[in-house]
Amino acid sequence: MGRGKVKDGKGGEVGVGFSSIFWNTAWTKGQKPHTLGILCDPKHEALKLFPTEYHSNWQWWDAMSHADVIKLNEFPVQIKPIVRVIDDWFTNRRLALLFEVKVGKGKLLVSGIDLHTNLDSRYEAKQLLKSLNNYMNSEAFDPEFALTISEINNIVK
Repeated sequence: MGRGKVKDGKGGEVGVGFSSIFWNTAWTKGQKPHTLGILCDPKHEALKLFPTEYHSNWQWWDAMSHADVIKLNEFPVQIKPIVRVIDDWFTNRRLALLFEVKVGKGKLLVSGIDLHTNLDSRYEAKQLLKSLNNYMNSEAFDPEFALTISEINNIVK
C-alpha cells in the first residue's frame, strides 16, 4: 500500500515517523509523529533477507517514511504483526506495518509500506520486498488466522 492508502480510522490518521514522539501527544495537541518506533522479530522468516534488529534502526527509515500504519484493534488479538508500530501511551492502539492472514482459500501479506514506488533509489525497500517475496514463495508462509475480504477491503481507501 504505502502512505495515503489506509483509511482514516483504520490507521491512515496516525502520524508514523522514524523519530519518536517529543514528550507526548497530549501536551503537543496531537502533533506528529504519534508513534515510538517499531518492534519485530528479526528471526521471522519474512525478514530473513532484511538484516534487522528487534527495534527501529536506520534500515527502517525508508519504510517508516513511506508508510501508513494499519490499526488492528478491530481484528482478533491472535493476529500478531510481523512488524509492530509502538503507539503513543495515551492511545495505545494495536498498530502494524506488516501482518499476515488467510483470506478465503488464499494467504495474504498485508503491508502499510510502499514497496512499489521508486525502488531503483530506495535500496532498503527493494531489499525488504525481496525478503517478503522470498517468504511468500516459501512453505514458511502459512498464516494461522483468517480475515474476510471485506475486512481487508475496509482498510484501504
